[in-house]
Amino acid sequence: MINLTNGDTLRLVLAFQHIGAAFTGARLYAAIGKKGLTFDEKIPQWLDLYNIVVDANWRVYSYQMDIPIANIGTIGFPAGTYEVYAKLTGIPGADLYWYGPLNDLNLQVVVAAQFKDLQVAYQKA
Repeated sequence: MINLTNGDTLRLVLAFQHIGAAFTGARLYAAIGKKGLTFDEKIPQWLDLYNIVVDANWRVYSYQMDIPIANIGTIGFPAGTYEVYAKLTGIPGADLYWYGPLNDLNLQVVVAAQFKDLQVAYQKA
């Protein structure tokens, strides 16, 4: 379980393998949301890929994607547990999908800092 709140960043490292001709037009896409009949995306992020070169053998490509956490606690995005969904799109054939573990992200609203009851004792030193 990862605990996140507004102002945090969730860092993903996404990797896939490629063989064959150079390719432009692929896109890595990830979102935080809730899995139901569909995936209810709350925070999407994407990365266009331009540097897939000719590969005679299977080669691993790895990319870092940061998802800034914002708007938790709003009507459309209540605090709670969420999942991560990712896909590689714009490639020949079917998109490649990945779903993270269910309820693995705890997105919470941290209560604003509050103070009260300053007390002072004094005496002759």
